[in-house]
Amino acid sequence: MVQKPSFHLIEGSIMKKRNINIDVLKCIAVVFVISVHFFLHTNYYGRSFGFKSIFYSSFIWIIFMTCVPLFLMVTGYLMKDKTYSKSYFLKLLPVIGTYILTASVYTLFNYKALNIEYLEKLVANIVTFSHYAWYVNMYIGLYLLIPLLNVGYKSLNNHRSQALVILILIVLTVLPPSFSLLNNNQKNIILQHLVPDYWKGIWPVTFYFLGIFLASLNKKWDIKMVILSIIIVDVLSIVGIAGVSENSLGVEFSVLPVLLLSSLIYYLVLHLRIDIKKIWLQKIIYFISKNTLSIYLLSVIGDNYWYPKFIEKWGDFSNILPKFPLIVFLLSLQSLFITFLLTSVLKYVQIIFNNPKIKGHYIG
Repeated sequence: MVQKPSFHLIEGSIMKKRNINIDVLKCIAVVFVISVHFFLHTNYYGRSFGFKSIFYSSFIWIIFMTCVPLFLMVTGYLMKDKTYSKSYFLKLLPVIGTYILTASVYTLFNYKALNIEYLEKLVANIVTFSHYAWYVNMYIGLYLLIPLLNVGYKSLNNHRSQALVILILIVLTVLPPSFSLLNNNQKNIILQHLVPDYWKGIWPVTFYFLGIFLASLNKKWDIKMVILSIIIVDVLSIVGIAGVSENSLGVEFSVLPVLLLSSLIYYLVLHLRIDIKKIWLQKIIYFISKNTLSIYLLSVIGDNYWYPKFIEKWGDFSNILPKFPLIVFLLSLQSLFITFLLTSVLKYVQIIFNNPKIKGHYIG
């Protein structure tokens, strides 16, 4: 969903050194984000489990909810060795620049005119981190803390100590929102207060460390067992949630089922043998991986335009659900296409700006 500044497209023989698994993980995560937005815009949340469509769709929904945790764990993988320096702070500027640029595009789609009202709304969108940009807000803070987090993590010089710290973070950031799932059952109200919930807001740090820890494990798990574990956790999670809650869940990335599933998916993809022979497919994967932030933020254009039309035409969530794969595919394609156009224009402007004749004209 956000572009990691330390990862760039590499051509030629150097491309072979690139960890394609990380690119694939980022591609999966951004598609999962767009999939989660399908559930957001088609009135899935808060509906009764009495509807069969809600119960069955929850099995795939909770898989898609791993999108943000996957991005955070990939961030841990890519940024684990970063330290504070002038260049480190400067590398945050492209992230902010991408955010401002995409905000100007999706705000223009709303107003369709360049005027004072557009500029006012653009500034409001940027400073309030609206239109899916909450992730940018969170990521900027995480980015500024990463070197400090790295120093603390590396001071734990063995896996046991690292696992203990992560376990403590899980207790403080994951268990409180997990226990809140029991809020419809008064018999379990005491469970909601067994763990202090003050620190649950730092759950991105938990996933950041998880990304580092899982990638550093020397013992390799059997891939078939990992896949089976994903299925079992998925089924038990939805059956269990339906047993303690009357309604479908809200957007909660830090609950225990999502943490378990995201950890398993991250480990699975990270250790798959991925060998993509087709150069054109490699380029598509690398382009998506490099531009996840833009694809994610620009997806709001398609979401705001198409979902009201879908609801008007098909109405109920259960009627829209069978069309889920096609809708997500087309909306992903639209966001990817807009991103491609935007990056192409930027490359063209850069070529013009770097033209010696143009430079000479402005210097002279």
